[in-house]
Amino acid sequence: MTNPADPRDTTASRPKQIETLPPLQVLRADIVPSPRTGEPLRPAAALVALVVFQVAAAGVAVAYGLHWWAAVHPETYPASARLIEWAAPPPGKWLALTLEGALAVIAAIVAAACGVAGFQAWNGWRWSRWAALVAVALTGALTAVLSWWGLLAAVPALVGTACLFLPRMTRFFREFAAFRSAGHAPYRRPERIFYGRLPRFR
Repeated sequence: MTNPADPRDTTASRPKQIETLPPLQVLRADIVPSPRTGEPLRPAAALVALVVFQVAAAGVAVAYGLHWWAAVHPETYPASARLIEWAAPPPGKWLALTLEGALAVIAAIVAAACGVAGFQAWNGWRWSRWAALVAVALTGALTAVLSWWGLLAAVPALVGTACLFLPRMTRFFREFAAFRSAGHAPYRRPERIFYGRLPRFR
């Protein structure tokens, strides 16, 4: 037994530590929800992917807009896009109009693919990885048939796809799948909002 008055006793001088357990959600390996939405916390990679995919969609619009500006001028029309250079259609004829329509449709599809990949990744859908790979392939095809300006879409799409394959995003997709399988009711806007004192207190 130690003597409390013994100066060699070092246990009395050490501060007492209170042992605590981790939060209950950590002990049960539950999903820690966002205090604002109630959904699983979104990692920074999800935000980066969302932003860069929207930048890629904007890059599609810029690339097509530059082509369109060159196509409306007869002197620059023959070199306005690689597809136009390959086909060499007479300006104003049916083939030229058909190719312009095809380029517009391609640009719309590519922009939509980029937007869908980023938005659905933000919503926690695992299949957004496949959508991202499709978006990268489509932006590459757009660059091939349009011009090097298509890299304004291809590079951000590639960055966004890399973000979706990070380990943290794998865990985020798994958490969102478990969240959906639990049957949580989505947020519903109230039908009526009272301002001021409630009717029962008037």
